[in-house]
Amino acid sequence: MGQSAKRQEPKGPSRVPPLLPWQPCLLAYGAGILAAHFLTAAFCALLLLLAFPRPAKGRPPIAAIAGTWALGLLVGLVALPAVPRDLAPCLTSHAPLTVTGRVAAVGANPEARLSVTLEDVQLSDPDCKDAPLPGRLSLTIDRPAFRPIPGDRLAVTARVRPTRGFENPGTADYAFSRRLEDVFFRAYARGDKDGQVRRIAPSRDLPAVWREALRRRVMDNLVPPEHADAAGRAGRAMVAALVFGDRSGLTETDVDLVRRASLAHTLALSGMHVGFVAAMGAALAALLGRLWPRIHLSIPRPHLIALFAAPPVAAYCWLGGLTPSLTRAALMFAAFGLMALLRRDRALLDGLFLALAAILLVSPLAAYDPRLQLSALAVSGIGVFWPLFPRFSRHVPFTGPAKSVFLWVGGTLWVSLCAEAAVMPLISRLYGDLTPNPWINLLWLPVLGGVAMPLALAGLVASILPGLAGLGAGLLGAAAACCEGLMRLLAAANAHGLLLSSAVLRPGWIETLGCLGLLAALAMAVSGGRRPVAAMAASLVLLVFPTVWRSFSDMREVVRITVLDVGQGQSVALALPGGRRLLVDAGGLFGNFDVGRAVVGAFLTDGRPPRLAAAFASHPHRDHIKGFISLLDRFSIGNYYDNGGAPEGNLAVPIEGTLAKRRIPHASLAAGDAFDLGDGLRLAVLHPGPDDALDGNNGSLILRLTWNGRGLAVIPGDAERGVLRRLAASGEALDAAVLVLPHHGSVTGLAKRFYAAVSPRVAIASCGDGGRYPAGKVAATLERLGCAVYATNRDGAVTVRFDTPEGAPRVDTAGQLRQ
Repeated sequence: MGQSAKRQEPKGPSRVPPLLPWQPCLLAYGAGILAAHFLTAAFCALLLLLAFPRPAKGRPPIAAIAGTWALGLLVGLVALPAVPRDLAPCLTSHAPLTVTGRVAAVGANPEARLSVTLEDVQLSDPDCKDAPLPGRLSLTIDRPAFRPIPGDRLAVTARVRPTRGFENPGTADYAFSRRLEDVFFRAYARGDKDGQVRRIAPSRDLPAVWREALRRRVMDNLVPPEHADAAGRAGRAMVAALVFGDRSGLTETDVDLVRRASLAHTLALSGMHVGFVAAMGAALAALLGRLWPRIHLSIPRPHLIALFAAPPVAAYCWLGGLTPSLTRAALMFAAFGLMALLRRDRALLDGLFLALAAILLVSPLAAYDPRLQLSALAVSGIGVFWPLFPRFSRHVPFTGPAKSVFLWVGGTLWVSLCAEAAVMPLISRLYGDLTPNPWINLLWLPVLGGVAMPLALAGLVASILPGLAGLGAGLLGAAAACCEGLMRLLAAANAHGLLLSSAVLRPGWIETLGCLGLLAALAMAVSGGRRPVAAMAASLVLLVFPTVWRSFSDMREVVRITVLDVGQGQSVALALPGGRRLLVDAGGLFGNFDVGRAVVGAFLTDGRPPRLAAAFASHPHRDHIKGFISLLDRFSIGNYYDNGGAPEGNLAVPIEGTLAKRRIPHASLAAGDAFDLGDGLRLAVLHPGPDDALDGNNGSLILRLTWNGRGLAVIPGDAERGVLRRLAASGEALDAAVLVLPHHGSVTGLAKRFYAAVSPRVAIASCGDGGRYPAGKVAATLERLGCAVYATNRDGAVTVRFDTPEGAPRVDTAGQLRQ
């Protein structure tokens, strides 16, 4: 952001061109769109934007920036699909329905799981009388018997449920993310079950049909041999991911390994892949220019590069399924190409802003897409910080080949660091991970973009040409061998502890904005423009103030009990004075979704470090302890306690191995154990006794939290009626203001004498949306006792707050907070 309205190209390689007057207005417009959902953070973004020096004195005026922000807010509110209110009666039941709809999009995810979006959906159940489904339906198909393609018409028999789920403070709002795509309902089906998913009409979308035929031909050449190990299978699966965005052949272990290496973006088709393809076109143009130099007399070099790069980029976007991320990447490529044709070779940011303008004008809600946000930040980071490298490289004492090697290695690392620095605040907010492994890019990206992708695309072309099928198979096999070698490199690095990965505090949106503001101010300083003193001060306030406020809040003598929304499972977080936190259970679903990382860990790191004073596993069932696998590996945990039972299924090895590797103190608890938590707080263990079986529900730890002797909460795990009656008859003090309902609110935990002994004012069922929990008899019994009943499948996470030992409980639900 410089000092004149007319762009002045900077002198020398170390300067970054200033923004043009319309570009701050575009930033304000984007912030306004985000204000439709993130009003406070977006308003802070507007104020921060006004604090930066504008491209020229008074240009654009403050009124123009504020006006475009307001326009963006209006556009965002209008563009948001309306949430359906009046639903067909069959949608409020939990019985399976038969629906029909046209396939709009298909995503192929790891472990052969398909994510299908259906539009024009009709409810065929007799009670619904062929009523239309509001919006679109998100259908997950496990073990598909066939691959749907866009344009197919499917009939599906499954439970249709709202898209809400995992509603916890400070975590991802899944329902809102789906709303952006006009999706309000979801369903799950097994493709290997007869009749659950049927194709009732084939697609008439010829490009989609042709693409599927190509995919099948390539996949036939990538079938791994029977003796192939994990890396060999992953290498072949990666070729399909690079060409078609098809990740169905990868396992969750493969994906996690790539993620730990901070290379997850290489498996999702994006601007980087489009850049690789464009570079192939540019290389062909350079080769032609070398073989026939006279061509530049009629076609300038930038025009020739655009001529050779545009067709393969368009073809690659079609191969990838014209996904939103690929479409946006193609628009960015077109914008950069236009800048090159206009000989604005140094104005990388101009191309970025031009692409963003096109995207936000056509699809305003794309502003919420984290893939677009991360791409824009990465390009910005490279654009504004890259000029430092040429300045530094002028003073390198090397010459000849040594200097060339240094420039290649240093340049690759510097580009990676520039991009990672720019996206790190947002990565921390969205995913809560720190994976500082830029050195891997030195080997991974050149091999991936310079060898594997050219071989794979050449193999694709050869496989469809007459007489070249054998060559195509060989080229595809060579590409798979390259990817296999890369996966073996990652596995070796991980085995030797070289892949650094840890959970980090997830800054709030305002703090994230402060981080980005500081980076922008630093970019202005190194570009030689006016020093943005006011903007730097404002960014520091945004970064520091929420943390200071949170620290003072943690120092107050307040106790919070939060029953998290983890689906069909249980996890209870206890926040104590001084910022100390305890966790009872960590949830866990069947399948590969990591509740510990994506839900429980995300809640715990929202504005706070990944640290627990202690963790308690009530009993060794999957739905209570599976989430601990990732938490034990990524969090600082003072002590880990369980009931002494053996973890269910295959959970014992990772849990016990991580406890040993991290040297986390581990002990088993029984009735009579107690913990003095300080400040008058005490956590007592009421069950199990020496004669109780520890591997089942009735071996659950039953915990009671008290404050100066007053019962705050009883957390009984999955203990059932017999144990609860026995405990009530024992004369043990059980009274508490909060009861976490035993066994998720199941009727097996209905014990009237136990309920009377606890005499709760608030009861909370931690349960999924299967429809069975909490049982009607349980809710009715508690309501007759004057107890308010909450359920996470209806209310989201439920937080009960005590301001004093004698104070009344105050209840907040995540569902209320997000309305």
